[in-house]
Amino acid sequence: MSKQAVTESRTVAQAATEEIQLLTFKLDDQTYALSIDKVVQVVRMVAITRAPKAPEYVEGMINLRGKVIPVISLRKRFGLPPKPIDLSSHLLIAETDGRVMALIVDVVSEVVSIPVDALDNPSEMDLESLQYLWAVGKLGDKLVLILDLGKTLTFEEQNRLERVLAQEQWRARGAESSPQVDTSGLAETEWSHGAKARSNPK
Repeated sequence: MSKQAVTESRTVAQAATEEIQLLTFKLDDQTYALSIDKVVQVVRMVAITRAPKAPEYVEGMINLRGKVIPVISLRKRFGLPPKPIDLSSHLLIAETDGRVMALIVDVVSEVVSIPVDALDNPSEMDLESLQYLWAVGKLGDKLVLILDLGKTLTFEEQNRLERVLAQEQWRARGAESSPQVDTSGLAETEWSHGAKARSNPK
């Protein structure tokens, strides 16, 4: 076998064994996932300050270590049946291209690894959330819908939302009452990127 053939064989073998690390979570019985490098931390639900002029899928905002970030309802974004938000819900804090957002999910499950060659193109599937997906993987006999975070909140939507949030903050200051957000729960981090000992939040 030639040296080139050996190199190509190794390249194919490496590609076949490459894996992507994901943090999985659930909405109803469906498992979703986000690339681990997009995840900042996971916290229990806290009080959300409403932003009346924000898009319907934006529940409001929270103050995370001095930074006001939007809270996105993935249920509304994906067109899923509504479900009351309660203290058992989780906020998945994620970041992409410098944009930070909090995603409301039913529960965060675990960190998993899926072989790259086991991922499928979502365009071949009939899914409501198709436009927000990056890929579809499998865990045993279950499908895992992997989000494209950049499509969950685009730059244009982020810019419009920032203007809305700025107006809300200005209105609150004018009324001499800053947005009151209960951030005590943020101290109880369920999971954070790099916290290997706590990679399976419940």
